[in-house]
Formats: sequence, C-alpha cells, structure tokens
Amino acid sequence: MVYAEKGKEQESFIAFIEHALGILSEENYTSFLAQFDSSRLSEQDLISALRYLDETRPVLKVDDPVLVKNRYQEDCLAPFSDGGGFYLDYDLTTNGVGNDLTIQVEFWREADGYRTILEDLHTL
Repeated sequence: MVYAEKGKEQESFIAFIEHALGILSEENYTSFLAQFDSSRLSEQDLISALRYLDETRPVLKVDDPVLVKNRYQEDCLAPFSDGGGFYLDYDLTTNGVGNDLTIQVEFWREADGYRTILEDLHTL
C-alpha cells in the first residue's frame, strides 16, 4: 500500500518504485516482489525477464535508480480512464545507461491509500 497526498501521487509512486528497484538492484528478488500488494510475475518470471527470456543469458543486474546521476526518466504516470487509480511505466538502467527494460506498475485507489500491483517487466 502506498499513501499519496492528492496532487502528489507521482512523487509518491516514483519514490515507491525507486525504493523497490533499489532492492531489485541487490538481486533480492523475493524482497522486491514483497514490496507489492500483488504481482502478475513470480520470482522465476522476473528472473526470466531479466534474462530477456533467454536462459543462456546471464541475469541482468539493474541499477538502484537513486544512485544513478543525471538519470532521465520520461513522465510516464497516467490515470485510468475510470478514475480508479494510475499506471506507471518506469525505464530501468544498467551501469548508469538506459536499457530496453521497463517495469509496469498499477496503483489502485483504496480507502486508505493505493494498492500496488506489479504488472510486468518487459522489453520495449
């Protein structure tokens, strides 16, 4: 669950994602997935995505976005048309350089905050 003040949702959601990605950068996949209220991905799905779906490739180690200097992140938060929440696409980096992996997260409005759902991690 993420708590976000009205009008400051983007800041709260980005902070949540960056914290979770910091855990992912430590290759702690179980703890990363535990940050979300639910996930469409299992730990094995996550590892497979970080291998670009190719078992012969090593698992890609993503950066902790908080530690990447001069990082460009496109504004990618958008509301659902029904007003029930938001979705966010967040680009990942490796060694301070963008790669073609994106994490997709949904934030569904609840009475006391936003429920977080890890939708996907995929190649654009």
